[in-house]
Amino acid sequence: MLAWLPGRSHGLLPTMATMTMIFAAWSPTLAAAPAMDFNKQIRPILSENCFVCHGPDKNNRKAQLRLDIREEAIQHGAIVPGKPNDSELVQRIFAHDDNVMPPVKSHKQLTTAEKETLKQWIASGANYAPHWAYIPPQRPEVPHPKDAAWVRNPIDAFILQGLEARHIQPAPEADKRTLLRRLSLDLTGLPPTPEDMNAFLADKRPDAYERQVDRLLASPHFGERMAVSWLDLARFADTVGYHGDQNINVFPYRDYVIDSFNHNKPFDQFTIEQLAGDLLPNPTVEQRIATGFNRLNMVTREGGAQPGEYLAKYAADRVRTVSATWLGSTMGCAECHDHKFDPFTSRDFYQMEAFFADVKQWGVYQDYQYTPNPELKGWTNDHPFPPELEVESPYLQRRQEQFRQRLAEVHARARARLKTEPGQQAAFEQWRQESLAFLKQWPDGWAVPLPEVGKTLSGKMNENVTAEGVILFQDEFPSRDEIQLPLSPGRLAAIRLELLPSDQHGGSILRREARKPTIQLSATLRTKAGRQMPLAFYHADADHKEPHYVNGAALLGIQERWKVDRNAARTKQTGVWLLETPAQVQEGDVLVISLPNNPAGALRLSVSPFAANAPLEAGGGQALAKELADPGTVPEAYLLGTAWDAGAFAEVRKLQREWLECRGGRALTLITLAQEPRVTRILPRGNWQDQSGAIVQPGTPHFLPPIPNPSGRRLTRLDLARWLVAPDNPLTARTFVNRLWKEFFGTGISSVVDDLGAQGEWPVHPELLDWLAVEFRDSGWDVKHMVRLLVLSSTYHQSSKLRPELQEVDPGNRLLARQTPRRLEAEFVRDNALSIAGLLNPDIGGPSTHPYQPAGYYANLQFPDRDYYPDTDDRQYRRGLYTHWQRTFLHPMLANFDAPSREECTASRVVSNTPQQALTLLNDPTFVEAARVFAQKLLADKTGGDEERLDRAFELALGRPIKARERASLAEFLGEQRTHYRAHPEEAKRLLGVVLSPLPGGVDEAELAAWTTVCRVILNLHETITSY
Repeated sequence: MLAWLPGRSHGLLPTMATMTMIFAAWSPTLAAAPAMDFNKQIRPILSENCFVCHGPDKNNRKAQLRLDIREEAIQHGAIVPGKPNDSELVQRIFAHDDNVMPPVKSHKQLTTAEKETLKQWIASGANYAPHWAYIPPQRPEVPHPKDAAWVRNPIDAFILQGLEARHIQPAPEADKRTLLRRLSLDLTGLPPTPEDMNAFLADKRPDAYERQVDRLLASPHFGERMAVSWLDLARFADTVGYHGDQNINVFPYRDYVIDSFNHNKPFDQFTIEQLAGDLLPNPTVEQRIATGFNRLNMVTREGGAQPGEYLAKYAADRVRTVSATWLGSTMGCAECHDHKFDPFTSRDFYQMEAFFADVKQWGVYQDYQYTPNPELKGWTNDHPFPPELEVESPYLQRRQEQFRQRLAEVHARARARLKTEPGQQAAFEQWRQESLAFLKQWPDGWAVPLPEVGKTLSGKMNENVTAEGVILFQDEFPSRDEIQLPLSPGRLAAIRLELLPSDQHGGSILRREARKPTIQLSATLRTKAGRQMPLAFYHADADHKEPHYVNGAALLGIQERWKVDRNAARTKQTGVWLLETPAQVQEGDVLVISLPNNPAGALRLSVSPFAANAPLEAGGGQALAKELADPGTVPEAYLLGTAWDAGAFAEVRKLQREWLECRGGRALTLITLAQEPRVTRILPRGNWQDQSGAIVQPGTPHFLPPIPNPSGRRLTRLDLARWLVAPDNPLTARTFVNRLWKEFFGTGISSVVDDLGAQGEWPVHPELLDWLAVEFRDSGWDVKHMVRLLVLSSTYHQSSKLRPELQEVDPGNRLLARQTPRRLEAEFVRDNALSIAGLLNPDIGGPSTHPYQPAGYYANLQFPDRDYYPDTDDRQYRRGLYTHWQRTFLHPMLANFDAPSREECTASRVVSNTPQQALTLLNDPTFVEAARVFAQKLLADKTGGDEERLDRAFELALGRPIKARERASLAEFLGEQRTHYRAHPEEAKRLLGVVLSPLPGGVDEAELAAWTTVCRVILNLHETITSY
């Protein structure tokens, strides 16, 4: 960094003449030095050591000297082309006193080689060049290396040219087992099954490998594999991140991403839909779901938070996300000042921000007195974060249909028992006759008991009751209304409450003073003897309601709290509560209904002995009467409204709950809605309180090709999205293919995948990067085409075995003289273990799941306090990308294996190697259970002994035969574990009982525990979680 002052004498060093002679003596032939590649050799040195003070940031530039622009660098003699001895830069970098550059206090120091490189560059003419990434890529000519037989496609030609230039031979091709395991893990995140492996080994056709590629690209798990990296970029999570980190509704966006990769949606269309799908003509539901991308920034509803501050945070996050995801750039550096290394200015940053000024949002998602948001009035702390869209969920629809079929099976078995057990037949016939008599009196299936007037807890109910059972309330509000309903003998399975418009309240269903119309119903059955029996409900629903949420997840129906729809206050509204277990009512029993802070102006209560899968279908009415008329049928209402068969009833209730969780196959999801754009200003130093900055309009970075706009209209997000994938955009295609290369070869062609700027890396193979970028663009942005190119190359086929002779030449394997081993991402580490064990649930899409998690992990997760309940069904075994993503308390297994919190856009995950990872694989209940079921699978095969089972274990886990020394070590270990668990059976029982899946009947617990421990070792191998 030069402390250069214009107009000052060049005699900055006291012995200039002496130094000039020294320089001349050092480099007598510099004038004839060859030209150098500025981007590859010079820019990285200047960017790392000089640009912070002498680069694009005008507000922090020292001595008004710029070294990133040639004209300004030579203007005052800092650089004198062809004359390094006359160049102030050379004098200062070789200085040994306080004038040395970079200065000591910068903690930067040039190496001797870097100093000589700068000196040679100036001697050769100090030629500059535009930064490589900002020049639109052109398709280079494919090289013609000597070993043409090795070249399968153009990728190999570029790679082999680099190797031959250094006299390096590529590695041999990996064996077929390694190839298929690598390919399967890379394309689906799952290992090949033994059947897949055997089929591939037996396939002698010349295109056998290509067939495997096509099979895996067509797999629905390909979309899941590709989605993980995109969800990191999109900062997809199930929670808001700030303060209480409440849940949000957004899983349909994840499904959209998976489906897009599976259906090979062109990347340009994928881009446009996410950034501006709502602005397309007649946007589809899918395109509106895609706009959830814009809503995945962290948000808050913290009391006391400043809306202006958080709106600024949200806007800045979108600029950082778009620039990293599509431009491979660190525009976030320009939020407070011009970028210190790249040409992005603060104006560029805020012009990009202005594209998103129309996104409908709130700084604080709550209606507080000090931050009023009338549109959010009355929402609870657990409400989601609008705008949202209700959409159909294919996963929930499939799951709902599965439960419906299982319910039908239970009903069928129960009906069959009725026909074979005489006692049950008599009971059913009695029920049928009683039900027919009830329906004759109450044709709609609902009895309306007349309330006992005036009996309330407060003693001042002031109600009137009509002959139809309608209770009319006065405007005065007691703290609680208690209504007592004498019942007739029989069964009680459902309670209905109707809110009715009344003239007394101006045609409304609500009292005039009802500000927060919520019905909170509780019920007690009081027997004739005075015993109080509280009644529990397993489900409730209403035909009109405002949704109610707990931790962001919509409650099933209304439970005991019904938020009445104020917008339909002049329309009858009905709520129905289904009892957990139907009650048997005796003569003289009274149903007591309690309604605290009851807002109703008029209501009617009724009861029914007939339940239903859906509360609003309870009662049955004429349809049920028609069924009952045929003595040969057993209506579903009999099974739901009675507890005649405890086993069947319990199973039905469990299935009903799971069916109801499917919410009719529909789900809410965050979307983008456009509104009148907010004013966007340049914020000096990024200070949201400083409104002195200039107002800006949407615009792209000034040094990149502009968006054509002859009319001068305000540009939109749709313009931005189309510009990102325009043919002359130099960054988008390069950024995507560079990230894709990293997925399959371990490191990007330019290693810093989210920074193709000056602080990034000169590409190891720049021509290959440009060829891939142009190929991607010209293919119609075809992602599967690009993946296929990569995995069909000879470069990808190479063995990954370490080559000691290359450790000095290429320690990072950047030249790719072999394949690079890569540890699986966190989600796939889990998937791999479940798949090996045969536990993996392969369902695609749907809501997030809750794997086992340490007790108390959420102890400090507050506003509101939350408990964590692991899934207790097959959702426990779904893939890792569906794991509930709690930003501030990320699932510990994912965190241990370096999954990001997704509080920010993440282009590249770090890869650590810690003891916690080994301990997770050994002790996490998911892996313990996988090991146990893996062991059960081995023991179920009775055709061989220990050696055969160990062989089988390696085939399943690693896709290869076991080696003799491995077999011997594990056999010895197995014997030790057998001895231990036979001596300590209580430890075997404890090991086998920590998880959900049941033990097989008649199992030898000590034997299973011993094999489980062996399988824990196998799942803990580095090889098991690595793609070689």
